[in-house]
Amino acid sequence: MFQVEINKAHAIFYMLPIDCPITVYFVIDTSESIALQTDPIESLVNHSKKFVTQFVNKLANEVYQQQISINWQIGGLHFSDIVIIFSSLTQDKALFNDRLKNIRYIGRGTFTDCALSNMTAQMPLNSLGANYAVVITDGHVTGHPCGGMKQQADRARDAGIKLFAVAPSQKIYEHGLQEIASLPHELFRNNYATLKKGSVDEDTETMDKIIQVMVRTDA
Repeated sequence: MFQVEINKAHAIFYMLPIDCPITVYFVIDTSESIALQTDPIESLVNHSKKFVTQFVNKLANEVYQQQISINWQIGGLHFSDIVIIFSSLTQDKALFNDRLKNIRYIGRGTFTDCALSNMTAQMPLNSLGANYAVVITDGHVTGHPCGGMKQQADRARDAGIKLFAVAPSQKIYEHGLQEIASLPHELFRNNYATLKKGSVDEDTETMDKIIQVMVRTDA
């Protein structure tokens, strides 16, 4: 888009930044394989919630290299053998974080394929923006009633969604995480974790790396 200013005999052209909406959808595993890893049983789920809150607060609307106007919208679900959408897509970070704060672990089994299928259905696939999913899980599944985790991850990718796989602890099934993550794994898996290794602090480096990939890939 161009804006023209006429100054006497000269025409001065200004290029306005191109709008680049980025959608980020959070898929949070709150099944038994996550919740029962620690005592108290909900602590890993709470760390995932803190990780997502801090991640969302880092998403700033900005003009990138004076050419691209980046704006964010966010949504999320959590899952076990059922799927609960806790926030539809919104640009209101405070509203999203309030909804996130209220989720509780479900327990029971882990049907990641159904979670990915529901995530894909929530995405604005016909929009001109970029679509990302941040999937927080250990890679473990107990069933696949929605066709299988890899099949649903491939379906999401075919729809133009890029998936990051983030581990909520050190007890993981790496093969499962790599089935979820888009390629190259150096960008979309890369040992991402919600917690710093050997610590109870949220891994801000993981947040920064993922956001950097999002911005640089689509800006």
